[in-house]
Amino acid sequence: MASTSGYKVFAYALHILCTLLALVLISFGIYILVSYDTNEIGCWTAYAYIGIGAAAIIIFFWGYLSAWRENVCCTVTFITILCVVIIVQLAVLFVLTKGENTAASNLANSLETTWEEELNSPGAMSLYENWFHCCGRGSPQDYIVNERLPPATCFRDHDKSKSENLIHTGCRVEFENYWRHLLSIFNIMGWILVAVELILSFVSCGLCNSIRNDHRRSYY
Repeated sequence: MASTSGYKVFAYALHILCTLLALVLISFGIYILVSYDTNEIGCWTAYAYIGIGAAAIIIFFWGYLSAWRENVCCTVTFITILCVVIIVQLAVLFVLTKGENTAASNLANSLETTWEEELNSPGAMSLYENWFHCCGRGSPQDYIVNERLPPATCFRDHDKSKSENLIHTGCRVEFENYWRHLLSIFNIMGWILVAVELILSFVSCGLCNSIRNDHRRSYY
């Protein structure tokens, strides 16, 4: 049977790993909120990631203090609350994973605003077109129907001398794929966080039992 110090070291290592994962999820949620003009679904998605990470950090702080003080009551409370947090996180992650495509589509709506700006102030779409190597909202045809020629950013290497250099992929599709890829990555990180939390709950049970045994032996 592992000693109390062994359980504590393992628990501390898991706390650090979980905290790092939680901070990454919180950072991603904040990135969504501050970087783009999101609608209700986009905001909900961002707050979901922030909530998963924030709940984890708060409970991990409690668990760290419980392990440090070697208090059985605090450790049992930590395990109980951690199990509740895990259940809530599982529910939220299930919704996030199932709604990846919907969330990606809504987060990509911020490009619509940029396209409207492009129509009034040419050059607004250049950031997306250079970033994703795309052209227009849906295709180069978007410029043509608005009585404009596709800009240099719609051509490979900005070379407008050859018609075959024209990029036919629209930015809306590329931006939506970008969000779908990001959401997939961070959803996986969320599932990893929950898996580590489950391991932590079992380690904490072992730590609690070890602390209780140490206290019993101290009476003799």
